[in-house]
Amino acid sequence: MKKFNYQMGAVLLTAAMLTGCAGKAASPGGESTAAEPAAALPETEYDSSKASWEQDQTPVELEWFVAYDWAAMNFDPEYNQFDQYIYENTGVKIKFSIGSQEKLNMLIATDSLPDIVTYDAVSSERLALENGGKLWSLDELTEKYAPDIQVPQGMIDWYRNKNDNQWYVLVGYFYDLEEAYQRGGYIESHNMNFARKDIMEELSIDPAGMTTKEGFLEALRKVKEANIQYEGQTVIPYVADDVECLAEQFGVDREDAEGNLLNIKRQPEYLEALLFLNQIYREGLTTDEIFTMDNTLRKQMVTSGTVFAGTRVNYLNGKDTLYYNDPDALMMGVGYITGDGAKEAIVSPSPTAGWAATMITKNCKYPARAASLLSFLTREEISLSYYYGGIGGYDIVDGAAVIKPERAEERKADSAAFDAKYRSTLQDLVCDYVWVKKYEPKSGLDDLEQDRLNYQHKWVDGHIYDDKIFNDVSPDSGSDFAAIDAQLTSYWSQQFPMMIMAATPEEAEQVYQNAIAQMDHMGMDKLDAYKNERFQENKKKMGVEFAWPRNQK
Repeated sequence: MKKFNYQMGAVLLTAAMLTGCAGKAASPGGESTAAEPAAALPETEYDSSKASWEQDQTPVELEWFVAYDWAAMNFDPEYNQFDQYIYENTGVKIKFSIGSQEKLNMLIATDSLPDIVTYDAVSSERLALENGGKLWSLDELTEKYAPDIQVPQGMIDWYRNKNDNQWYVLVGYFYDLEEAYQRGGYIESHNMNFARKDIMEELSIDPAGMTTKEGFLEALRKVKEANIQYEGQTVIPYVADDVECLAEQFGVDREDAEGNLLNIKRQPEYLEALLFLNQIYREGLTTDEIFTMDNTLRKQMVTSGTVFAGTRVNYLNGKDTLYYNDPDALMMGVGYITGDGAKEAIVSPSPTAGWAATMITKNCKYPARAASLLSFLTREEISLSYYYGGIGGYDIVDGAAVIKPERAEERKADSAAFDAKYRSTLQDLVCDYVWVKKYEPKSGLDDLEQDRLNYQHKWVDGHIYDDKIFNDVSPDSGSDFAAIDAQLTSYWSQQFPMMIMAATPEEAEQVYQNAIAQMDHMGMDKLDAYKNERFQENKKKMGVEFAWPRNQK
């Protein structure tokens, strides 16, 4: 707690230096701007014969801060088709600024938030903004200015603030399971294993054999021994470090028979997954760079074809580009690995609570226009065009979205240029993926899409759970438990490489046991109890006695 106060003190001191005696505040772009009071809501009469974004299309500019420092976003209506589509239909131009979580905290501390902010839906910063009176209620804004907004009622109910009962955030990739199935969608999982099809064929590796630990290891060994080269570079047998994904494949449970939340790090399948990764490392089947590489470097490695196998879809970003550049180099799904206990795998879905949360701040100059813009972005066309060829780049044929041939050729010729011309990261941030799944083609697919669909039906369907109840258990920002949580996360990140790089499995397990003991000394046992209380509250909120599929049977 003292550490947290010292850090916040530093933030506030820096804020004082930035604002100075003249009452100035640092803007997202770094320049100084005079602080202005929040805009009053305009008194306008809503014309029900028009869409909300058609009520007022006077050109305005909204400043939008995205707290993902990896995001590359630039609003360019003259070149990017999607940006042009927004401007022509709403009259809104967007001035994006990108930054880290630290920059977001600085904007909060200095009351320099721009019109719109996007960050992790499950973050403590979101709750701080809601509870600190920094946001407009979307209940109020949409009722007055954007009643045509299209969001699942489950999203509104789940994200309704428990203190004032208001809804503040639009969350991309949110899934209300029952509603998603009713609309014709389904829930995916990022937890998948992939391996290069061409290399497996070259080395006579049977993908079915990779569903056992020994079979998976044997495949990696063959790649190492063959010293496979691709485009002049040596192929690394395996690149991944996701212990939780492997633990799920091995059958780890997250709720005990009495309905209590389990700390996954304490479970035997988690240790089994650690030891499995340790064996991969000890046999030289991976690279030291797994501990240091960022998303950009990892994507470059996958795109360049220097990775044979890996775990988790979003860990292997770039495999789609690799396929479009070389269809023979398909990274295909190879199934889940059975653990020592031979338990059924229950895997995390693509987070059902969603990903990025978008909020309209009280600093917003045009809150009514911001609300109508968000409504415009919830239309199914926005999500479909991101995945199926851009605005006007697809047709609906027999209930399926089919990319037009000329757009497919453009994408195949240069996927980077295609994305720059037709797509926007903004679509990804606000995407309603259920629309994408509803209109997903079931036939005439290329090998990449057919493999993904096959994997979904064979391995994912029936093996997922609603993870909202499990994930929304983090302590509130600024609390003692939040400080403990941060310290535990930092400590584990230091210990994790030591477990994976240990010279023997016995040494790896000893490091693990010592780490668990030290974390309990740091307060993990108390944090577990706190999270279980939150977990029980979530179950009551959802009206269930048990949340884990094995307990529901």
